[in-house]
Amino acid sequence: MPFLKLQKIEYSDGVIRIYASFKSRRSRCRSCGNYSKRVHDYYYRTITDLPVFQNRAVILLKTRKFKCGNNRCHRKVFSEHTPDIVRYSRRTRRATRILETFAIELTGRLGSILSKQMHITVSSSTITRIAYNQQLPDIKQPRVLGVDDWAYRKGVSYGTILIDMETSRPIELLPSRDGQALKNWLLKYNDVKIVTRDRASSYASAIIESCPNAVQIADRFHLLMNLSDALDTYFK
Repeated sequence: MPFLKLQKIEYSDGVIRIYASFKSRRSRCRSCGNYSKRVHDYYYRTITDLPVFQNRAVILLKTRKFKCGNNRCHRKVFSEHTPDIVRYSRRTRRATRILETFAIELTGRLGSILSKQMHITVSSSTITRIAYNQQLPDIKQPRVLGVDDWAYRKGVSYGTILIDMETSRPIELLPSRDGQALKNWLLKYNDVKIVTRDRASSYASAIIESCPNAVQIADRFHLLMNLSDALDTYFK
């Protein structure tokens, strides 16, 4: 972290405490953008960093408060900051990236348990908040699209899930399973070549209207359902 200056390091009870401060003699106000050297006060922030040799690492960062010299700025006092540390948080950005992986791949409780093993201890609710705060990636035009319904509450309310079949990853959740919601989405991404779907006629008509050149196929599960229905009719 090039913006910080090391003061001293202490070790006790399995915790490495790193005392540091900012190198710069001035700081920039986040509201008006003006720089200031007028120090108002200072305090220490306790920042959790990545573990060092299986020991918990904590940065005690001396953070100064500056007086904003711009009379038109509504913020009279502001604290210095660095891009390496998450604002309003007690973690470095590199430690947060580890927790973001836990938040996506694991449940909140399991993510919290694993964070303790990694010496970046957070609660299950924090893991959940990290998952909610992550930015969703931009949707790229899929070539092979999977369409199926999914249950908000089984037997009560349903939506539509869209999957990029070439990556096997969900790319969108539609609020309902009627054909109109799917049609509106396909009008934005109408360069789909192949659509694998369930047997719902509403999906079929929406695909024909939005992507008439797309090839519609049934997945293995619905092929077996068609076979089962045909055998049932034959034996009856």
